[in-house]
Amino acid sequence: MKPCLFAVIAAAILFVPAIALGLPPDRIGADENAMGRANAPVTMIEYFSPGCTACAYFGTDIFPLLKAKYIDTGKVRFVMRLYPLFPIDGDAYKLARCVPKNRFFAAIDLLFHRQAEWDKGEFRVADPHGALVRLGQSLGLTVKQADDCMTSKKLDAAINAASQEAEARYAPSDTPTFVINYVKYVNGAGWDDIQTTLNAALAKHR
Repeated sequence: MKPCLFAVIAAAILFVPAIALGLPPDRIGADENAMGRANAPVTMIEYFSPGCTACAYFGTDIFPLLKAKYIDTGKVRFVMRLYPLFPIDGDAYKLARCVPKNRFFAAIDLLFHRQAEWDKGEFRVADPHGALVRLGQSLGLTVKQADDCMTSKKLDAAINAASQEAEARYAPSDTPTFVINYVKYVNGAGWDDIQTTLNAALAKHR
């Protein structure tokens, strides 16, 4: 599925190389949304869409298990990269970026838990912008701050560039798409499958 620009499960256990001709090797930038030890032996990237119900399921049900077992123990560095599928994704992401950086993951968690209140792509929501403003207030923003963040065009070029780079490097077919140690992961998206793959990646560093 192509990303929305602004003005994954397989039967077999395998990896698909992230081949991107003409691009330098992928690395985690200093301004990215990362959690965990910077020199952890495994880097796990999630390409996510805030309005994606599968992403919300991963974020609310599986991510807490991942955080407790692998991130908090220093085994995995986890990075979230936006891959927008719906127009509302840009507003939601901008809102999460408006809070202090150390609260980004808390903001995304709130967006996922209360997705039905604002996600007009998946739910019947009459005023998604107003709903996001109210969520912004829950995060400590004023109405004006939340509105200004979402209507700002400052991040649009970076969002578009990141989406196009994701297409070139990893060709996400949907969200969430995961990349483990810079290789696209296409095994099952369940917790048992993820643990199996992470344990195999960690074993290579022992």
